[in-house]
Amino acid sequence: MVDPRRILQLNNFEQEFEGPVVYWMSRDQRVQGNWALLYAQEIAEKNKAPLLVVFGLNPSFLGATLRQYDFMIGGLKEVEKNLHEKNISFTILEGNPEDKLPAFIKKHGISTLITDFSPLRISRKWKKSVSKEIKIPFYEVDAHNIVPCFLASNKQ
Repeated sequence: MVDPRRILQLNNFEQEFEGPVVYWMSRDQRVQGNWALLYAQEIAEKNKAPLLVVFGLNPSFLGATLRQYDFMIGGLKEVEKNLHEKNISFTILEGNPEDKLPAFIKKHGISTLITDFSPLRISRKWKKSVSKEIKIPFYEVDAHNIVPCFLASNKQ
């Protein structure tokens, strides 16, 4: 069970219907030791719902170079393989997550959204924008730090 101190709810919605649970993978591009993925799995199992993992591939993310994207794509192939071994679906959404993710959620009748913590301004902006567009529970899990940042410091 994931320590509840790692988890923040980013909106005030309660789960109102059955449907798949989505883990929006962002900063923590791994399967093993990923608290956000484990929390998404807990929610899916509790609700007897499918678990889907989605990664938003934004081609203009902070001016990343082709070499950086090549490295990341190699890692995502490994993530896909590891998820497949666990019978978990993996989807890459190409484009701006602010646009692509809410559309994916509506199209697939998603009941709950979980993402990993990132301190980057652009990531916080995306989460805020997505939160405004969806009407389902949206959770952020600090899957990266030993002590969750929001517990260790109240600074922005």
